Amino acid sequence: MAVAFATLAGCQRAAEVRYRVTVEVDDRGTKRSGSAVWSIAVAKAILPLASPYNARFRGEAVRVVIPGRGYLYALVAADSGYPENIFSDRRRAPLGDRLIKPRFKDRMDDIRHIKTMVGATGDLQCVNPAWIGLSCPKMVRFRDQNDPKTIEIVDPSDLTNSFGSGTRLTRVYVEITDDPVTEGIEPTLPSFGPETGFDNWYRSLPFGDPRQISKCDFKSCR
Repeated sequence: MAVAFATLAGCQRAAEVRYRVTVEVDDRGTKRSGSAVWSIAVAKAILPLASPYNARFRGEAVRVVIPGRGYLYALVAADSGYPENIFSDRRRAPLGDRLIKPRFKDRMDDIRHIKTMVGATGDLQCVNPAWIGLSCPKMVRFRDQNDPKTIEIVDPSDLTNSFGSGTRLTRVYVEITDDPVTEGIEPTLPSFGPETGFDNWYRSLPFGDPRQISKCDFKSCR
């Protein structure tokens, strides 16, 4: 798929925008933060069956180190559309429904415009519980950093349940950047290899279990 996209992008002059996702935590009065640069590239589809565009996401999870309490990971959200959802023009539809209104008819032109907005920031709605899941990346931790089967879902509105008293999420935001896509998270992750029994454990989980998270949720696989 990556090769096909690269060929397509070369022919169609793909539009790409890179953006930094930053997570900030208050740890008993001390600010802890982590960030990662993600990328979305869009090209015209040769055969526009489901969509007139093909998109390729690159990025890895944001990691926040909370000393003595472990790591908080904000997982990659390839389908979030953060740059377009945050930095495109907006209009209010009847009954208060929020719709995205691109500046241009061509989505690629809109992305190229957003790319020029280096330094522009926009907050994700992670702190208000009513908005969790709408624009906030899924957050997780490992009870045992060496065992992927100990993965737990972290509630952004209640970090104390995962990291103890005095911890709370204070901000998650996106910033348009021209920095390279972040790499290097793999050494901080447990092995997902056959020696861990992860694959069998994963398949044993009930359908829809939120712990059905793979290595590709920590680092884009395609």
